[in-house]
Amino acid sequence: MRVDQAVRSLRATRTYAPTPIDDERVGRWVDAARWCGSSKNSQPWRFVAVRDRESLRRLSGMGDFARHLSTCQLALVLVAAPGPYPFSRAFDLGRVAQSLMLLAHEDGVGSCVAVLEPRANLIAAGGLVRAPEGWSAELAIGFGHPVGENASSGPSPRGRLPTAELLFWETFPARHDALR
Repeated sequence: MRVDQAVRSLRATRTYAPTPIDDERVGRWVDAARWCGSSKNSQPWRFVAVRDRESLRRLSGMGDFARHLSTCQLALVLVAAPGPYPFSRAFDLGRVAQSLMLLAHEDGVGSCVAVLEPRANLIAAGGLVRAPEGWSAELAIGFGHPVGENASSGPSPRGRLPTAELLFWETFPARHDALR
């Protein structure tokens, strides 16, 4: 699958079949994703693979949009290193999360990211995976084999703005009221 095809066909998967995901596959995803760029090559991420049903259930209550974690076959909790640049760290975590999701998609495995919030949940999730003091569990990605309407990569999601409304050369257009 070409990269542009993978990006266009990646969907958030929130309904999963009970089929397990093998360790080798997860290791391959992390091995490839770790090569994505990070600010000052800080690589502020560590990954904790969670399969325990009770832990997944607890994680599913640690964010407004985390319910899918209770039914996934595996969650990768992205634990972030402490540091002085929280915006760079968040961007770096987003980059590695997208890489993991695209790698899983290439293997036919669905995924959906969950932001663990508010701050109390970052601390609770960090405790759940026994993160070192000062590190925080900021994201969790649920993985599983898609079922139902998530089982195929259909047409592009509805509601995407056309490129002509998103891409400007040199400056924004003179009429900002033309923007949605």
